[in-house]
Amino acid sequence: MPGEVSGVPQVCMSFVLRHQQRVDSLYILGVKTGEQGPSSFPSPDEERRIRHLSRSCYIPATECLIRMMDEGFRCGLLLSGVLLEYLEGSEPDLCDLLRDAASHRQAELLTESYYCSVVALFGEVEEYQHQVEMHQRAMEDFSGRRPAILVATDSIFNWTVITAAMNMGIPAVYTDVFGKNTPFINPLKSYQAGGMPVLIRHCELSDDIALRYGEVDWIHHPLSPCTYAGWLSAIRGGIAHIMVDMEVFGGRFQPETGIFAFLEGLPAAFHDTGVRSILPSEAVAQATSPDQIPDELIESASVAWPVNMMQCTTLEALKAAGQWVPDRTTLRRFQARDHFSQMATTSGSCGMLTDYRTQADAYRYFSDYIAALCKFEEDQIGFVRAKTAARILRCIPPNQAFHFCSPYHREGFSAHSLEEFVKLLNVATDECILHHCERLDFEHWVRDVIHDEKLADAIHPLTTREDIQKAVIERVRFLWNRLK
Repeated sequence: MPGEVSGVPQVCMSFVLRHQQRVDSLYILGVKTGEQGPSSFPSPDEERRIRHLSRSCYIPATECLIRMMDEGFRCGLLLSGVLLEYLEGSEPDLCDLLRDAASHRQAELLTESYYCSVVALFGEVEEYQHQVEMHQRAMEDFSGRRPAILVATDSIFNWTVITAAMNMGIPAVYTDVFGKNTPFINPLKSYQAGGMPVLIRHCELSDDIALRYGEVDWIHHPLSPCTYAGWLSAIRGGIAHIMVDMEVFGGRFQPETGIFAFLEGLPAAFHDTGVRSILPSEAVAQATSPDQIPDELIESASVAWPVNMMQCTTLEALKAAGQWVPDRTTLRRFQARDHFSQMATTSGSCGMLTDYRTQADAYRYFSDYIAALCKFEEDQIGFVRAKTAARILRCIPPNQAFHFCSPYHREGFSAHSLEEFVKLLNVATDECILHHCERLDFEHWVRDVIHDEKLADAIHPLTTREDIQKAVIERVRFLWNRLK
């Protein structure tokens, strides 16, 4: 391809060190978890988890990477901003190692939104830019280097990301959304979207390390550095962008599997097979004639996630909360992509850890999250002028949601706010609507759970879907105007 090193197979490997965020059940119960008062994300629990992972994978993997870079191996590094918050006080040894790796002459820091956020789904360009700038500043303070190339949040790539990157002068954006199920997108080629260079993560080669390495029935098990380098050496006319979660090394795969020997053996194997490791910025510089990603493909990527009703409900509740809560820091923690991963039976992207959980576990996390978000909103009501409007518009926990049903069965969906209630009226059956109207269920829920007497009185005499929707929409619009 024009601009690339002719005839030389090239690989751009990057390693990701993130910290998974979880809601705290103690916060839901109103128990104080630290000197700062109730927090949805308590540092003591997370620090204990980091200490365990630090010894088993983070420290040995980082030491391994530094030795590799000392031998001339070049790679990208993406460090979680949230993770670095904890490291300064809890893991100084790991912190020092990561600083050495991040400042190494053979490494290039990458950036992302500070909380690995889903905020781009809300179309909030300025907020997304702010969170990316937060991460850039944190990395510059940490290592003396300001990262430039952006890694879009897993499964999220849309015009908000592209516009924000253009506004910030970002040289390129990494994404995983075209790595699978898009056969007409070649991950080895260079692309652009709206004038922004786009780097496609090579899912197959990334997952060979992050996922298939440990599959004993895989034809290539045990995967050796020479075999892997051999696959890369067959590449001509393109660059393989490989991104791997560092927790793979010593976390998912224990040292006895040979995973550290595999990693540390890559530079020599690359040398023997003629594979050249390059930095992400070098890959961008070589892309002189990138292909254009069709606009319709970007639009379809924008709606490919979320994948289930729990995630949709949570996104709607989070977006609504973002329109009025004063505490932006805690809100941004609620926006972390990690929360949504734990609401699905399968989660993970190219080169990242793939997790499996039961439907019951996914629903349990969804319930905890919505309850925590509800508690957070309740705590915020005292800081706004229109307290009644905020209280009525807030989300409610699953045990108080409105569960749509007919006389014979559940419809399979529930409303956790007035706005979600309006949307679900569109999909409820006529039989379901009639059933609830006859029992005055809508009125009772609005009066007893939402605590909106005016709306409850307004819908008391109504019996049709359209009339109920109109009454709720008008009331919601009025309340939002009060909050502005």
